[in-house]
Amino acid sequence: MEFIIKKTTCKDGVDSWKNKKCLIEEAFKSMDTDSDGYLNYYETKTAMKALGLRINKSFVLSTIRMYDKRGDSKISFDDFYFVVFEKLNKQNPIDHLKYVFKIFTAESLIDKIRLEDLQRINNKIGCNLTIDEMQLMIKEFDRNQDDSIDEAEFIEMMTES
Repeated sequence: MEFIIKKTTCKDGVDSWKNKKCLIEEAFKSMDTDSDGYLNYYETKTAMKALGLRINKSFVLSTIRMYDKRGDSKISFDDFYFVVFEKLNKQNPIDHLKYVFKIFTAESLIDKIRLEDLQRINNKIGCNLTIDEMQLMIKEFDRNQDDSIDEAEFIEMMTES
């Protein structure tokens, strides 16, 4: 599952703040659809949500207004990084994991991550994991052996060293 959540070029084992910068940069680049080095409202909102931030329309709009130096209602990477880094640092890691879990189970009827949920996320982000790899992921972290991963198992998996 870590492959799906961290589909990025970041290196494991680097300092936490460097890894955060890498994740923020990847989210920014993937949303900068016209490659102009700036994000508009929709791109900013999507990038922030992709990083697991709980934000609303007024937060995104006020952030863009505050940092819009060119008058085109867009935000640069440096300003985006500053805002997101601060917001991520204030976030409780367990709350963040619960939010990510909800993304995985958004279309699930049982509030557990099943193979179908992994396939859906895998297809959305183009991670190209095989069915066998996804089945192994579930099997490895499914402590109660119900062929799914509940919230407690997910948090345990993500917080293991």
